[in-house]
Amino acid sequence: MQEKIDFFLLTAHELRTSLSAMKWLFKMLADGDYGALNDEQRTAITQAMQANDRMVATLNNTILAVKDTDAITYTHLPVQLDRLLSEITKEFGSEAAEKHLTLTYHAPTTPITIIGDESKLRMAFHNVIENSLKYSNGDTEVTVSLSADDQAATVHIQDHGIGIQADQLPHVFEKFFRGANHIESGTGLGLYGTKLIIERQCGTITIESQEAVGTTVTISLPLQG
Repeated sequence: MQEKIDFFLLTAHELRTSLSAMKWLFKMLADGDYGALNDEQRTAITQAMQANDRMVATLNNTILAVKDTDAITYTHLPVQLDRLLSEITKEFGSEAAEKHLTLTYHAPTTPITIIGDESKLRMAFHNVIENSLKYSNGDTEVTVSLSADDQAATVHIQDHGIGIQADQLPHVFEKFFRGANHIESGTGLGLYGTKLIIERQCGTITIESQEAVGTTVTISLPLQG
């Protein structure tokens, strides 16, 4: 286990260095150092810079989670959850199209606000939706649904993919766990970190899955007030 941790930390630090170099290149492009940009190009560069910043933040928090989960700090501010999920699903639109998947977001009719750390929540939902797309079968649908009752907001993320073997389902939130039927590369930290984030914000996360049928992740978070 320690060898795996050391390897991950080394790789993460190297990746973070590369992302930092990319950030300065994006900034030079945005500043016009390589020539003037039209509005469409400037928008694309800005989106790339924002994605780069999110990735660096994700790496930083993942490194902290591997080293010491108590070292991660959280903010407690109002987060409009329906807007956040809308933004995240739009970010995955191109990836879903490339994999011949339909990514659908079922938004509530009224805004839903919770108290939490928006950057950490973005990371958590990003992890789950990314997994759903990664392990879905082609020409199927991934759905993200948000609803609320008097006390909590509930998010269901459902896919029709390879699923998780029944004997391995109890272990999916363990650090470095990788399912035996997962052929895609990964660190085994995504769901571990997601559960940590959700629970540190007084929420719950559960997974229902059937091999070769699909997986549904349910996340519940207390409403504002």
